[in-house]
Amino acid sequence: MKKIVLVLTVALMGIAMNAQPPRQHRGHDNPEQMVQHRVEHLDKALSLTDAQKAELTKILMQEFESMKPEQPPVANAEEKPQRPDESVMKARREQMEARRAETEAKVKAVLTPEQVTKYDELKQHEGKRGHGHHHDGDRRPPKHDGCNCPCKHEQ
Repeated sequence: MKKIVLVLTVALMGIAMNAQPPRQHRGHDNPEQMVQHRVEHLDKALSLTDAQKAELTKILMQEFESMKPEQPPVANAEEKPQRPDESVMKARREQMEARRAETEAKVKAVLTPEQVTKYDELKQHEGKRGHGHHHDGDRRPPKHDGCNCPCKHEQ
């Protein structure tokens, strides 16, 4: 009898765990939420106007849409897409860098000269890893002890 109760308990726990929705990671699975998070971060650092926020949202969404990978359709669902060769990957990387530079120019065109200065400082602070809040692969936010970073994180 105890074995039956144990088996049923384990089975029910398995069913309950599978019924839970997958966890969202701060909304970063959704492009709109990713862009919204980025604009909020820029607003905190640069004190954006409502018009600037709207324009930056539009620019960043366009960038996100343009960055979607162009993958050939897979003939059968079990087949994995083939990894492109190095020359194709290099060309894609160059295209992506060109799009980022174009987006950067559009973003700066929306900002005031003072905001551009702060934006450049922010980009330098964040480093080359995009949003750059996690340094050296560490999943925790960086410590900003004595840091005069323009992003105004809680210290």
